[in-house]
Amino acid sequence: MAVNTFHPHQGMLLPIGAAYYHFLPHPYFPDDRQEVFVLEGGEAFVYKLHHLGEKRDYALKVMKPGFRDPYSLQVARHLAQYTNVPGLFLARRTCLTREQYPTLIRRFPELEYAVLMPWLESRTWTGLLLDPVASRHYTPSNARKLATATAHVLWNLEDRLLAHTDIAGSNVVLSPDVQQIQLIDLDAMYIHGLKMPKRHSRGSPGYQHPNQDERGQWRADGDRFAGAILLAEMLTWWNPIIRAETPEGSESLFSPQELQRRDATRWRRVRRTLEQMNPALRDLFDQAWASRRIEDCPDFGSWSMCLITSFI
Repeated sequence: MAVNTFHPHQGMLLPIGAAYYHFLPHPYFPDDRQEVFVLEGGEAFVYKLHHLGEKRDYALKVMKPGFRDPYSLQVARHLAQYTNVPGLFLARRTCLTREQYPTLIRRFPELEYAVLMPWLESRTWTGLLLDPVASRHYTPSNARKLATATAHVLWNLEDRLLAHTDIAGSNVVLSPDVQQIQLIDLDAMYIHGLKMPKRHSRGSPGYQHPNQDERGQWRADGDRFAGAILLAEMLTWWNPIIRAETPEGSESLFSPQELQRRDATRWRRVRRTLEQMNPALRDLFDQAWASRRIEDCPDFGSWSMCLITSFI
């Protein structure tokens, strides 16, 4: 059994190439030198590092055993050409490999296929849903601008034969003015021409299409259903009745059991709200809601053009 050699502590220097990074203290335990700023997800640990030369913060995503995959390197290489595409700021990434960083990986084998990228300091869409005060301040104007920007991001991906494959509120980071987004968790993106990885996404609860084939959401149109649900959330969350009818602590507007059912009061309320904004938006939502397969959902060009003509 492999021994875990990666135990970072506050101030520990990590050389990556010619640069040096140090680990930042945990915000709740600043005086405990063994506690560093780290977020744990289902597949990885994300550490907050500080670049000593640039004086900027970075994220180091270290995959857990069983999730380390050369596919992360292929994604990083392919995304390098898309760093200026809206929503893909985190395409600025370096995947650590034994070939390129042999000394580092010999010292810390756990860092193989780890990803170094800029640190984003902002709330996610899920974070806004869970914040009663921020939700009350979310306005129809916010809804129009945010949904339009989000549809534009997803259209840009689809137009390039890319898909995030796990569109969900937790993977969408909001700008401080709640008018733009950045996508996170790009490691398992669908990229046309690449071989499907062993582990690929079937989506997140509340955003998964109930009827998926063996590809799950790892496909060129894989974001369409989840994206439709996300856009419906963004367009209607300003409505205090919808917020009141959503169970407290919900991380998405609909539970997995509610998706595509036609007997829910909240579903009817969402449709009415969309209809008041523009009947064409309700029609796009209805098409996704009634879809038998992911490919039956409207594409993001349709969403984007409808939002632009409705609000701009």
